[in-house]
Amino acid sequence: MVWDDTSRQAPVGRDEPIELVGTHLRLTGVIALGRFGRLSDLINASSGYVRVRDARLLRRNGDPTNLILPELMVDQDEISFIAQTQAPVPDRGASVGFVEPAFGAEVETRTAREFVIFTPGHTVSGKIHVFGQTDLAGFVDSTDPRFLPVTGATARSLADRRIISHYEFILLNRTQMIAASEVGREGDIAHEDVPEL
Repeated sequence: MVWDDTSRQAPVGRDEPIELVGTHLRLTGVIALGRFGRLSDLINASSGYVRVRDARLLRRNGDPTNLILPELMVDQDEISFIAQTQAPVPDRGASVGFVEPAFGAEVETRTAREFVIFTPGHTVSGKIHVFGQTDLAGFVDSTDPRFLPVTGATARSLADRRIISHYEFILLNRTQMIAASEVGREGDIAHEDVPEL
């Protein structure tokens, strides 16, 4: 048996440009997807530290600094969210972070619902795909997947409410969620009533 036989290895994935945001850290860089086809699959399958190449430190408002590091390891526990700067369109039927049902099993559909989520440093609003009957308590009590896919996301800094960032797609770290509310469902607060924090 030859251990370095590359002829049978799966093709290596592409590099994904990202923006990584924590309570006291903001940077851009590149994450190698390796054998994974999507950033969400790589991040939710790993634990510990995330390896970011060509990491450029950003100021709180998103302006770049002159500090560029060839490689930076970031503790997943300190990441509030990871934004894809060029998010690919997911494959039809892709179920990010959820186990696909067995053949013949009744399939419960997921719907995009609007949430506002508070992390230690940000208020994040956007659409999260959840199963139709999931209530707010069930949503916040769930631990899987660890990083939630959020589309049409808006992040507002709690330290300076003038700093607002818009992202097509982010992966929000559940361990950083300190509060959450659903927006726009009957009995919930209306989107226009969400305070400008």
